[in-house]
Amino acid sequence: MRVQLPNATIMKNKTKPIPLPEKVVRRHAELLGELLPEISRLVMEEGRPADALLNMYLRSHKELGSRDRRFLSQAVFSYFRWYGWTVEKLGLNPSEACLVGVALDVPELPQSFQYLETRSNLPFKVEPLGAKTVEEKCETLNGWLKDSEDFKPLELTNLVLPEFSSVVDPNAVKLSLVCFQQRPPAWIRSRTEPAKIVQALSEQDKPSIVHDKLSSAISVEGGVPLANILAKQASQFVVQDIASQCVGLIADPQKGGDWWDCCCGAGGKTMQLMDLMEQDGKVLATDIRIPVLKELKKRARKYGIKNVRTQLFNAVHDEPFTKVFDGVLVDAPCSGWGTWARNPDARWRASKRDVIQCASRQLKILNNAKWCVKPGGTLVYAVCTFTRPETEEVVMNFLDQNSNFKLESFSNPLTGEQTKGQLQVWPWDASGDAMFIARFVRDAE
Repeated sequence: MRVQLPNATIMKNKTKPIPLPEKVVRRHAELLGELLPEISRLVMEEGRPADALLNMYLRSHKELGSRDRRFLSQAVFSYFRWYGWTVEKLGLNPSEACLVGVALDVPELPQSFQYLETRSNLPFKVEPLGAKTVEEKCETLNGWLKDSEDFKPLELTNLVLPEFSSVVDPNAVKLSLVCFQQRPPAWIRSRTEPAKIVQALSEQDKPSIVHDKLSSAISVEGGVPLANILAKQASQFVVQDIASQCVGLIADPQKGGDWWDCCCGAGGKTMQLMDLMEQDGKVLATDIRIPVLKELKKRARKYGIKNVRTQLFNAVHDEPFTKVFDGVLVDAPCSGWGTWARNPDARWRASKRDVIQCASRQLKILNNAKWCVKPGGTLVYAVCTFTRPETEEVVMNFLDQNSNFKLESFSNPLTGEQTKGQLQVWPWDASGDAMFIARFVRDAE
């Protein structure tokens, strides 16, 4: 549940958009025909992320303006969000699949997609269905298609791989599918008074909402260029999903603490640990990628965070440090199934085999990191997924192998309710990514 701050006045620009020249919409159709088949091939055949491919394309086509970039971004992500219906089940070509995907996402079809509709050979007239529920969209599409030859009704389960339900709690399957088909908001972690960030967004006509339990968590409509809008507040906020923010709060580092973030990635949680310690403490951030560590140091300087040390380290294979820490955070590499609403193409690059391999690697990392937890210290395990092998089964196996570690109770940051030491944040809990978090304590002796 989220509430809006009193001074976070929602302001919307109701000005009717200026019609695009025909040469622009024609150019958009050409761009789509040029880009989408190749991105689709690289995602499906080589397992490459769609966002990285799109960014690479845009970097090599600097002549494209912001309007063109928005068009391509919407086209690519809607295409993969509904790929299971439009391509796998209906066999549509990339442009038509993209057109139907966008229509399923939006309440009003943008002009460039209206132009695509006039050039399509679809057996039905495309109407925007963005205001409907996923179930209603499925029913509407089936109604349009029922007279087609060899018609087989679309189902929600077509939107993910068939093996999805074999590694996920059966009670969570349908709710997860519904969440995957909705673009979540962007989340900010405020490093200052949230009202200041909300006010700055309001002045730019960008509505925002502050979470009623996490005062540092502010949601904004996805796709808003925060770096531009909040340029004057650049050091006062970090883009960080609300489920990710829960990890640092559950770690609960104390002032003067000494922590190790052993799979730091971009460093969002490293900086959160330092902020929670009010810059009175230190964090060692390690990763297997040198560019990532260099970027983390740059980000830390931007935010005025000084006591972060970086080091190259392979948490699976390298010998553990001889030093012990007050706390160790294992934000382990995972299947990422909990991020599919933001990364709709990822579900088509996934497999049950990946999940099992990730779980094996995660247990190895935990068993390596445990040696660096001081007696009485804290070990936090986090993964942005909800598959059983990577969450509860990893915890169970770790506890079976390490009798000197116990789960330690903590309160759910989103509700205040007490847990038994582990928490699954579902996509519908926070309008964001999923995240599994467990907190262990090492015996004092």
